[in-house]
Amino acid sequence: MRVNAQLLMRIAELMRGGRERLHFYEDEIFEFSAEERGVIPGAPPTPAHSKSLRCIYGATSILVGLTGALGNGLVVVNLPYLQGALQLNGSEVAWLPAAYLMTSAISGALLVKYRQLFGIRSFCMVFLTVQVFLIAAHLSVDTLESAVLIRAASGFCGTALLSLGVFYMIQAFPVSQRLTAVTLGIGIPQLALPLARLFPKDQLALNNWQGLTLFELGLSALTLAVVIVVRLPPNTRQNSFEPLDALTFILYTGGVALLASCLGLGGYLWWTNEAWIGLGLAAAIPCLTLAFIIEYLRSRPLIDVRWLSSATFIRWSIIAVIWRIAIAEQSLGVIGLLRDFGLTNDDFFDLSLVIFLSAVAGLLTAALFIGPKRLPLMVVASLLLVAVAAFADSFSGIESRVSQFLVTQAIIAFATTTFIGPSFIFGLSRVITEGGAKMTSFVALFGITQAIGSLLGTAFVQTYLFYAQQRHLLDFAGQASKSSASVLAVISQNVSLYGAVISDPVLRAGEGASALSQKALQYARLAAYNDVFFAISIIAFSAAIIVTIATSWGKLMNSITKRHAT
Repeated sequence: MRVNAQLLMRIAELMRGGRERLHFYEDEIFEFSAEERGVIPGAPPTPAHSKSLRCIYGATSILVGLTGALGNGLVVVNLPYLQGALQLNGSEVAWLPAAYLMTSAISGALLVKYRQLFGIRSFCMVFLTVQVFLIAAHLSVDTLESAVLIRAASGFCGTALLSLGVFYMIQAFPVSQRLTAVTLGIGIPQLALPLARLFPKDQLALNNWQGLTLFELGLSALTLAVVIVVRLPPNTRQNSFEPLDALTFILYTGGVALLASCLGLGGYLWWTNEAWIGLGLAAAIPCLTLAFIIEYLRSRPLIDVRWLSSATFIRWSIIAVIWRIAIAEQSLGVIGLLRDFGLTNDDFFDLSLVIFLSAVAGLLTAALFIGPKRLPLMVVASLLLVAVAAFADSFSGIESRVSQFLVTQAIIAFATTTFIGPSFIFGLSRVITEGGAKMTSFVALFGITQAIGSLLGTAFVQTYLFYAQQRHLLDFAGQASKSSASVLAVISQNVSLYGAVISDPVLRAGEGASALSQKALQYARLAAYNDVFFAISIIAFSAAIIVTIATSWGKLMNSITKRHAT
């Protein structure tokens, strides 16, 4: 309590006046040197701060980063329970995470332009205020439509808060440690999902899951209050919007929204069962194609397609999408397997705690060892760690439980937060090399690869799991017809188990056969999960090889170029 009181007194001193008063900035523009202003348009300057102010900015970054992602994380980890409590079917409840990822993919480029035009202060206040009001409204209008609207708004605000968290973390470190600051700022939201699994389900489920809404409302309101007090230095504003940006954004938004909806719902409704899924995918292609053609032909594009179509960014995009598919091994694979075994979030609390602590360790390791020459090595190491862990999980058995997955899931959690910082910084370094003017294009690419990659990961796991399960069931059926004596022996054994409770012999025989079918389905499901884990291992290992070859080839070409130059 004494420590908290001292911290509050320190903040009060800073706000009353003194040398450091200007570090909590008002809306007026201050004069900053060229070094302080930086090279990225729309980003706040980075003047020198005292240690106490750096600590305050760092704590604010953690709060902002978690606020942007924790609400969606709580929804994702509790999706099966929300479905039953709100009386929704699987396809209806699937709209909640899909809506979040949809707007997250769309909003990146627009938010960069907004920040450049209206300033960092408006950027902070507007999106947090909108989120608070929408969540508050959801408490009185509790319908599926309002829940989807909240998730969509949260996706928009989550992208804004991701950038905001990075900006606050940059203020917390000196310029010499800029890479560490960016790594921590971009990595903190990755802790939201493992942290969400540690929340007690019973507290969130109060009053038909209004506890979850109240928690998200309180967290957003707290973040808004802190951001009002702890202000970022004002950025230089510039009008970067052009009339043709609106047409591009409409086409881009329509294409991404259609693509995200189809990917997010295809695995639940099934791809061939609903005509709108095929029509949506077909319509998304011309929308995105037309948007990219317009941008390609513009002299000042919203999204620089020429720049993003280079071999470097094509490889970067492929690896980023593959990465999101690979880490679905944890969020959908192993967690889904444990839930199929009948476990709930509370039953694998120990696993969730190990995952969270490992993710924190991975983030701190990345921040400590990050460096321009180590980026490819860290990306390759992360991919190989996931490949090894997924391969180990592919040998899971019917008796496998939480304890068997502690090591492999700790490895994947560690790799998850080790990967994101180097991956982001690799692209950001290309932006800085170009003078910062391409930031809008890179943020748009980063957002769509992360969101669409997550949706592709969900679609891949669900689809491949279904096909693998059906294949194994057919194999079991074929084996059963060839060994009928063994099948009859198993059925007889099952029948004997019902002898004390079912007197009708015909009914007992039926229950015995049903028990055999259920056991066959259980084994087929387990074998399908093992196939998914093995496939993810191959995918991650292949991506590591691609990065290694591309990096080696680049070094070779640079070496040849230098030799010719000399």
